This record gives sequence, structure tokens and C-alpha cells, in this order.
Amino acid sequence: MKITFVKKIKEDGEECKKCREVTERLKAGNELTLIDKIVYADMRDADSVGLKLAKEHNIDIAPFFIVESEGNVTVYKTYMELKKKILKKALEKADIEIEERRKANAGIDSGDLTQSKTKTKPAFDIEQLNEEFERKMPQELLEWGLKEFHPCIAFAWSGAEDVAILDMLVKINPKARIFTLDTGRLNPETYDLIDRVRERYGIDIEVMFPDAAEVEEMVREHGVNLFYQSVENRQLCCNLRKVQPLKRMLSSLDAWITGLRRGQAVTRTVLKKIEIDESFGGIIKLNPLADWSHKDVWDYIHKNNVPYNELHDKGYPSIGCAPCTRFVKPDEDIRAGRWWWESPEGKECGLHVKSK
Repeated sequence: MKITFVKKIKEDGEECKKCREVTERLKAGNELTLIDKIVYADMRDADSVGLKLAKEHNIDIAPFFIVESEGNVTVYKTYMELKKKILKKALEKADIEIEERRKANAGIDSGDLTQSKTKTKPAFDIEQLNEEFERKMPQELLEWGLKEFHPCIAFAWSGAEDVAILDMLVKINPKARIFTLDTGRLNPETYDLIDRVRERYGIDIEVMFPDAAEVEEMVREHGVNLFYQSVENRQLCCNLRKVQPLKRMLSSLDAWITGLRRGQAVTRTVLKKIEIDESFGGIIKLNPLADWSHKDVWDYIHKNNVPYNELHDKGYPSIGCAPCTRFVKPDEDIRAGRWWWESPEGKECGLHVKSK
């Protein structure tokens, strides 16, 4: 089952009041994690995804929900209707799954409990696995991860390294889960790449958005470009726009995949290919390209004709949000264009805090 939440953006650029209220009700009921995708019916853009969906389903109100299950599509015009028909049962099922995993971890027979969609995480000898995979190709680690965790593993996609992994992943399993974080401050070239990747590989990319109400409150209190004022403000912005959406995504997973490399930054020199990510509930974190060089990445991209962000050709080796990324001079470090006003030792947004 897949639930799409369609919100409305008014002509003044603000999210509609009803959409904010429904979002708060979803959060209060711990139901927001059940939403697979959030899209917007932007009244300023006739080609926005939400408006196209509204036209397709003959809906003239927002918010509304589209539920896809076993080939059937149902539209729910109100939160209460969705809660009664879908969310209540989904939460009950999730509670059963949690209890089943708890009993499995404790060695208790789960009896006739409904089979969980989420696999029980087995115990792994991380040190031994790292010794084994340190000398292996990235594809071998990806194959292992998919075998152990799919569909409860997903790939977080954004940069040049990530398009290389995406290409490998889709070739291994076209149904591998891939998601990206839309902070609302990305470059046009980045959005264009998302569309090109969808078309090239014929895949569904799960797009995670920040909570609109929280972003609005932050901007009202600190300003639009608060990140230039202090490290604390920059970390606040990164937390709301990137870390919190990532947490929502990872809360339903047993493992995730990243494009991190040891050579990217001084904060990543001791990176392991397999880690326990204590920052996100102790799930497994796979870094298939940990031992690759910048040249290795681009050799793969060119050899396999992988689509990449056009900003890379304009002097942007590392790309994040538009206001926090600049081009890099030939003699500068590849991460010099990220949060260039800060010291290199602290240049992380919170997505990749060093795991234990």
C-alpha cells in the first residue's frame, strides 16, 4: 500500500491552513510515518504534481489523499475518512509488527501474529563484515544489503557518488527503494536531475519534504537566510529541512545506503563500509564507495553514461542547498564550496554524524 498526501500551495506561496492542520493531526496521531509521499498542488504552477493529480482524479479541494493498494487507487477527500478506512488499521498492523519483532528478538514464539513487512534485524559481526567487504566491489556490498534487508533498506540519493550507486543499485534490483530529501532550497539543476533519473531508469523516487509549519516558524523567528548568521542557526536549518525528514524515512527501515567516501572531508576519513548508525535508531548503514576516490566515481559515471547534476560541470564538486553551496576554485578542496564560511572540521549537516 502507498499513500500520497496532496497539499495545496496558495497564490501567495503559503501552504493552505487546512493542509497545516491536517499535517499536525497526522503528527499528533503518530500517523505521518504512514504517508509515503507528499506532493503539492501549487496554484502558481499549472504543471505541479498535485494539480495534475487533482485533475486526474477530478478533485477540486485540498488536502486529499491517494491510496494505491494491489493495483487499486482510492481517493480520500478528508483526514477523518482516511483515518477510519486506512490509518487506524495501518497503525494496528504496525503495532503487531513491533510486538512481533520484540518477541523475535527476545526468542519468544510469535504464534499466529500477522507476518511483519519489516524484517527482524539479525545480529551482525560488523567488524568481521568490514574486513570481508573492504576488499570487495561496491556492487557486492549492495547485493548483500538487498539480500539481507529488502524492502526495509533504502538508498539516500543526492550527489555525484549517489548517481553511481543508483546506477549499480537499479541494475541489481530495479525495485530497490531510492529516496531523496527536498529541502525546498535546492538548485534548479538538482530538480532537473531528479526528473532525468526517473525517466532514464523508469523508477519511483521517494521524495521527503520538511514539515512546512516548522520551517515557517523558523523563518519567522530567524529570517530566510538564517544559516549565514551562526553555526547554530545553520544547524537548525539543516535539522528541520534535512535531518527530521530523514528520521521519518529511516524510522521505517532496518538499513540505509549512502554515497559517503573517506576522501570527501576530514570528518569522514575513518568511514567504514558497514556501520551501526546510532544517530538513527541503531540501524545498519552501508557506505559502498567508502574506499573510492573522486576519480573512481567519475570514471564509473562516464563509462556507464550515468546522468549527473549539470552543476558539476560548472565547478560544483559537492552540491547541497543553493544558498549554502558555491563553485570551487581549482586549488581548493572538493568540499570547500559547502558552508564555506565555516571551519572544515564542523562541516556536516547532521545526516552523517560519526557512528559508533
